[in-house]
Amino acid sequence: MKVLKLLAIPFFLVGCVITDQGIALNPPGPQIFVCLNAVTDDDAVAMKTNIKSEPFPDDRLTKAQILSKDRCFQAHQVVVIMSAMTFEDNKLEIAKFLYNKTENKNDYELCVDALTYGSDKDELRNYIAAMN
Repeated sequence: MKVLKLLAIPFFLVGCVITDQGIALNPPGPQIFVCLNAVTDDDAVAMKTNIKSEPFPDDRLTKAQILSKDRCFQAHQVVVIMSAMTFEDNKLEIAKFLYNKTENKNDYELCVDALTYGSDKDELRNYIAAMN
């Protein structure tokens, strides 16, 4: 029985990959993503407040990128972070930056809708299509 247990552990370890955002399990089928540091709704609001404390738009973008390192989000939380940006181009940039850190990518149209200009919406949709 000990031999069976020892053999099962390496098979499990071979079937997963540790990434910056969590552990990705690679069974024969769809990839499963497990987030190790998920942002709560309260965290997202606190991050927004922290980001908005920066006086300059580029500093806000940089702060958002720093605060989101090794974190994962829900699409509606990305919208909260986007709302901390002063200019539309920064909203677009942070939306692109957070796309791969988002667990429910199927709901990312919420982020597209948070953009004002049609050209920015098209650019984000094209970015998403290129990432898939």
